[in-house]
Amino acid sequence: MNEEEVVQYLSTSADFFVRHADLLESLTLPHPVNGKVISLLEYQVDLLRKSTADYRGQFERLVEVARENEAIMQKSQRLVLAGLTCCSLDDLAVVIDDMVRDDFDVSHHALILYGEFPNSAVRTHTLREDDLFLSHAAGFTECFCGQLPANEMRFIFSENADAIGSVAVLPLLSREGGDIRKCGVLILGAKSQSAFGKEKGTMFLQYLADLLSAILLRLLP
Repeated sequence: MNEEEVVQYLSTSADFFVRHADLLESLTLPHPVNGKVISLLEYQVDLLRKSTADYRGQFERLVEVARENEAIMQKSQRLVLAGLTCCSLDDLAVVIDDMVRDDFDVSHHALILYGEFPNSAVRTHTLREDDLFLSHAAGFTECFCGQLPANEMRFIFSENADAIGSVAVLPLLSREGGDIRKCGVLILGAKSQSAFGKEKGTMFLQYLADLLSAILLRLLP
């Protein structure tokens, strides 16, 4: 009888070791870590302990994800409720200031709207085809994490540009009728290069950008 036949027999005879319990005591296996010879029972206990640790790790990761999702939901809810109270572009700027201060650990941010709004104190910029100041930041139609050219960093953050290691760019757009119209941009700046590294996911940032865009479009003249 070869190994395959033994495996086949044992797989179809689940009660074999019940009928021959004495064999379990004589079977030995190498320890999966230190290589020492241990009994089959010890081996099974070790496997069970490892499986339990794996399940505990998976459970803890699920709990962590659930907490992160709850935090995202709370942030989103606060933004939506605050956005509903906005009556002007200046109100929106205050909401964004509060959001950045309370929900993001970033050192600087800049809200720039495209066009002219003489009745608002919000910073504005007129886009041009050969724009020298926001050609990269204004070019995104999806959120971006990483770094911007030095000249744009100086334009956006002035004397604080050198203290910023990474940025998140949240484009504020209208997608009405399938056409994209650029209305503005929110740039978050962090001291750490890893805070908004290129490997960072942008799903939550994109969700925020969409919410802010909806609020902004309601307020634009």
